[in-house]
Amino acid sequence: MSITFDHGPKSAVIMTILLTTVIIYTTISHQFLFAPPPEMMVDPTLHPENVTASIGNLIMVSFSSGTGMRMPEPDKPTMEVSYVGGGNFRATTNISDFGTVMIESGANGSSTIHGQGMIMDSKGELATYRIQGVGNMGTDGYFINHGMIFFNPSSGVFSELSGTVGIFANEVNQKGNAVTKVWQLQ
Repeated sequence: MSITFDHGPKSAVIMTILLTTVIIYTTISHQFLFAPPPEMMVDPTLHPENVTASIGNLIMVSFSSGTGMRMPEPDKPTMEVSYVGGGNFRATTNISDFGTVMIESGANGSSTIHGQGMIMDSKGELATYRIQGVGNMGTDGYFINHGMIFFNPSSGVFSELSGTVGIFANEVNQKGNAVTKVWQLQ
């Protein structure tokens, strides 16, 4: 038994209808496949207009220098960099700023950053923080980084930072010197 197909206009119409049906069925079934289940649909009691974020006041400005660098894993494009610097907190209190970050290099000069640090005033009061960010190397060879700083519970002059999330921006030159600004996220 052999099956033959007539390649005339009638079979072209039938093939077009079949192909269109398969495409429509596939599209609709994928829409249902990726749609959230009904219990996860938008809750009408929520108010998206109340969900906001803004950049608040400047928390600190710090000028720092890299004090040490190492490659913790020889087969990965990752560097651990320690830094020390100084600056001001709320433009009223002189601070020292210390920390260590891991910088993971990506494609086209991009990088991700994560680490921890602390700021300290002249009386020895301190606040610790965690940092996460992303960066890119500019055409001038400087790194420009942006990210978030999460301040841990603190006391004394830094007590207002307890639980604060900051947004940072910094610039790092080829010598490892940096200027960093941190604003409060509100």
